[in-house]
Amino acid sequence: MNVVRVLVLQSLNISFFGTRLIHSYAVGEALMLDVDGFVSETNASNIFMVEDGVLMTPHADHCLPGITRETVLILAQELGIKTEVRRVSLAEFHAADEVFTTGTMGELTPVTMIDGRVIGDGGRGSTTTKIQEEYSKLPERPGWSTAIPQFE
Repeated sequence: MNVVRVLVLQSLNISFFGTRLIHSYAVGEALMLDVDGFVSETNASNIFMVEDGVLMTPHADHCLPGITRETVLILAQELGIKTEVRRVSLAEFHAADEVFTTGTMGELTPVTMIDGRVIGDGGRGSTTTKIQEEYSKLPERPGWSTAIPQFE
């Protein structure tokens, strides 16, 4: 299981800058804040948190509205998980029960630490696990994948 440790950058979504800094701090990704100081995304992924069984993610007005992000919101609804898309503070992420990132390459990746603070119990949470399991079944579901033709 891949996990990510995150460094918070108070910048204006300058992901190139964030990518360079994460190498200096030996973390997996940098958490980017919007112009008002709310969490927007990481330097390479969208981000979610779970608190008291509610799945939250920042509005897509200061981040790329990723396909995997949208898929997670759909899956959460199907699983009966309450979702909120809203401005989320850094303090809320620090105190979250679970945090994970989403992206094409990383799919759903648990975040175990932000700014040296352990998230939840330091491992993958139950909500993250449920969504990951459902996400892994998508290729078998009608309408969620496209067959690639054989080339000769």
